[in-house]
Amino acid sequence: MSVTTVLFDELWNEYILWSLFVGAIAFGWLYHHSFWFRSYDGEDPPNVDLLKVGVFPKHNDDMRLEVTWTVLPFVLIVYLTYISWAPLDAVWTSTEGGVHGFECGEVNPRDGTVYDFSNNVMASDGIVTSDCYHVIGITAQQWFWSFDCLELEDDLCDTDTDSVEVYGSVPILELKKGETYLAVMESEDVTHAPWFLNIGMKEDELNGVETTLWLP
Repeated sequence: MSVTTVLFDELWNEYILWSLFVGAIAFGWLYHHSFWFRSYDGEDPPNVDLLKVGVFPKHNDDMRLEVTWTVLPFVLIVYLTYISWAPLDAVWTSTEGGVHGFECGEVNPRDGTVYDFSNNVMASDGIVTSDCYHVIGITAQQWFWSFDCLELEDDLCDTDTDSVEVYGSVPILELKKGETYLAVMESEDVTHAPWFLNIGMKEDELNGVETTLWLP
């Protein structure tokens, strides 16, 4: 069972690769200097920095090293931001004409068509696009979740309960495969976060704040 979406799987691998690369340089440099630049018992090391007791040390700098140490991390950060932009935009896409279009049952102002079903499609990069989306409600409480299908038909959204050992009776949310849903969420007390493991989606629900989560 996946705990990350296809959309972020390659992105995760890219971040891990660069983390290992940068870590190897940083820690390699650290260990090299720790063992290379050291003195031994009875040895009088050369005073290359001309240090004197009670005198502020001479300032040594290397402009090439400082520029390199500043520019390279900046370029890497810009690159990682660039490759993260599309996945983040897809996950937090707009409800008005984003990658999932407009709410099902309403006129799409782009082509004047009324779509009743999402017919979502996943591209090779993991980005899901839909003709339209359905709206459902999720309310978090201290010991359980409340799911609301609003005005959707039973074949699109259905709620039920099941008995689970230790937890007792728990609510169940059933959604139709191939359809896209916008979960409008709120919390009645503290911060909660529903986690849909099969599609690797998770979002905080805050007391007094309405948050949303796409479920393609």
